[in-house]
Amino acid sequence: MTSLALAIAVKGKWDADRLLQDLRNAGAGSANEIHVACSPEHAPATAPQGLNVHAKANASLFDLWGLAIAQCRSDWIAILHADALPASGWFAAIQRSVETEGWKDGYWGPVEPRFDRSDPRTIGYLTEYCQFHRPLEPSLKEIPGSNLVLPRERIEATRDFSKTRLLRQGLAPRLVEDAVVLYARPFRFRDYCRRRFCHGRAFAASRTPRLSLLIAIPLTLALPLIRTTRIMRHAWHHKNPRLASLRWLPAILAAETCWSAGELAGYVTRRSGDASALD
Repeated sequence: MTSLALAIAVKGKWDADRLLQDLRNAGAGSANEIHVACSPEHAPATAPQGLNVHAKANASLFDLWGLAIAQCRSDWIAILHADALPASGWFAAIQRSVETEGWKDGYWGPVEPRFDRSDPRTIGYLTEYCQFHRPLEPSLKEIPGSNLVLPRERIEATRDFSKTRLLRQGLAPRLVEDAVVLYARPFRFRDYCRRRFCHGRAFAASRTPRLSLLIAIPLTLALPLIRTTRIMRHAWHHKNPRLASLRWLPAILAAETCWSAGELAGYVTRRSGDASALD
């Protein structure tokens, strides 16, 4: 059996015992390395047996993934988020794909909500992950950064993990439709809008090639409508997300306006802000 390690990043508070139990319920066995990276203030005093916890202060989500990945010794490494853990059947589907194909660029799977559409967490799911809801669009060219399984040799030995960088280098993982993770990130609308602002600012500050302000300013004014329209288009392919997108449309538009404001700040200042705020 091919060895598989789990590199899990988590921002904020989390429950180590519950996380381990959720992984066991989904099919994780004693042979699977489990490495969780978090900030020191949220590290448990004692980690349950089978769970390896690593801490780093003032780290972004990508730094934490890099920290967890660096501890893994298995042939294959799953990059996961503590707020989007595998559903039942994920391990079996991934193991089957790895052992029958062993695709050099690895595998990825869908992201679906753990809650119903009346839950406010749906806002976060729709804005970030609705395009990865099954059935997936045939023309989809994106992959989620928090449900990715790669052979060790495809992950660079750097301080952080960057899905974007790997894709630019030609990474082409294959979809495993039954390898589903369930999104259940805690949600407070004010905090979520702040995170959207931070992400937009970091994106703009690091964008290559850079945009001139003559283009960036009118673009960011139009972006809330453009991004909201894109979210609605993805949601419209599925009955439940479609109804949820209509219910939460004002909140989605507000969140995307915060992203656009952050993007404008990034274009103007050329500074990404506090990278540790990114999650």
